[in-house]
Amino acid sequence: MNSLAADLATQVMVLYRRLEGRGESPKLRPGGWDLAFDSNLLVELDEELHFNRYRLMTLDPGWAESLPWRNDYIGYCDDREVDCLSAGTWGQRWSNSSCEAMFGPADPPGILRSRGAPRWKQRALYDAVKDAFALSSTEMRLARLAVYDRVGGIEIGAVLDGQATLDTDALMALLQHRTVTVGPSEVA
Repeated sequence: MNSLAADLATQVMVLYRRLEGRGESPKLRPGGWDLAFDSNLLVELDEELHFNRYRLMTLDPGWAESLPWRNDYIGYCDDREVDCLSAGTWGQRWSNSSCEAMFGPADPPGILRSRGAPRWKQRALYDAVKDAFALSSTEMRLARLAVYDRVGGIEIGAVLDGQATLDTDALMALLQHRTVTVGPSEVA
């Protein structure tokens, strides 16, 4: 592991603690990538469950400033938590036993008080793990797109719902803009 990767791993653990993570050495399992292409490009497509106060917390550290989606995602976290609440207060979207093992018991669904939503915390942490990977990898590139991103005035979410079509050239331009291109030696 290079020194940047080790430093980012340490910073991810700092986030884990800020999110009220409980275990000393948690087994982090962020899951697979949404899309993986032969060109070593990984794409994460984030729906409304990714935009809330916990994800906002993971975009705060200095190392996250290098992420090309950071500023847009901060805005989505600020403006769209209500959408996350609408979509994420039932069943395993709010909490489950593995999330509660990591972050403690949940507040009642839909209530964000002192305990909050353990599944939301876990999702935010795993997004940060993938973000840190993107900044430390010399072989893979990561891009993040959100359902709230607009391409030619049309939200990606509307396209995914079959309500609209979009200009593929404009989508490719957004994808290129949102791809982490810095190598480890270039990240502060």
